[in-house]
Amino acid sequence: MIPESVVYAHDIACPSCGFRASGYLQSLGDGTGVTNCPRCGTTIRQALPAHFVEQIPPSDFHSPAHPHVHISHYPGLYMQPKHAPRPDFADLVRILYSPTKACVSLYLSTNLQRALAIVVVFSILSAVVSTLVTADMGEVLGYSTGDALEVAFQGFVSWVISLLAFLLFGVAAAVIAKNIFGGRGERTATLTLLGYVYPAYVFLEIVLLVLFTVGFQGLDMTDVQDWTPDELDQAIAAGGVLLLIALVGLVWLVTIASRAISVANDISTGEAVLSEILAVIAAGIVYLLVGAVMRLPMGLSL
Repeated sequence: MIPESVVYAHDIACPSCGFRASGYLQSLGDGTGVTNCPRCGTTIRQALPAHFVEQIPPSDFHSPAHPHVHISHYPGLYMQPKHAPRPDFADLVRILYSPTKACVSLYLSTNLQRALAIVVVFSILSAVVSTLVTADMGEVLGYSTGDALEVAFQGFVSWVISLLAFLLFGVAAAVIAKNIFGGRGERTATLTLLGYVYPAYVFLEIVLLVLFTVGFQGLDMTDVQDWTPDELDQAIAAGGVLLLIALVGLVWLVTIASRAISVANDISTGEAVLSEILAVIAAGIVYLLVGAVMRLPMGLSL
């Protein structure tokens, strides 16, 4: 018998609450295995399946001998073996309107490499759009033609910073979820699921940039005191719409990201939101430090 070995069973039944799922049993060496019910925490001991094969426990396997049982918010999910990674464009779209179902599916079907590829592609898109809008709105923002090279350089720096901030945000969220709320602390899973949330952030950013471009077109932000009454009304109306969309979009984005953190770390939605807020503060420090040194293009500092 392999020390601390596990056996995969297709049917594990809890004698207390009746919950049934597939997953791993810790082999006891006498033809039986043991695990904890993810729903009620009861210790389950049952016969191992016929022709069972013992294997080394997965890295995220929690031994039932652990003195503190964590009641899962997603019963059965973490007992299942993960599938071979595959492109999952359906869940990439579904995460926008049904984040919990999408994250549960993605937890089993994708990996960090695919998630980071999505982040890189959409972060490049974000940097390009932000830089183009900043250049297009040069007169409004006080940029001159001579600033074009500087804006391009700032766009590149901001793209690099956005990637670092994403990694810092994901790692911080996992660490906070584990050390403060007793979650699983799966950094890889957290970064993976947040990688599939990243396109939503870019989508919201582009929407706000378009609204800003349209709403403040023709206005000179460097000479506000000389605005006419019509220009002032235009700015107030555009600012009101922009603020409303930003608030709605922020709530939507927080909801999606919190579901990703919740599923990856097996914590409640409320705990995930708090983890997200604290992680945003950590990642925001990066932008503040860079912003104190150089002016960033629009959008990338949202």
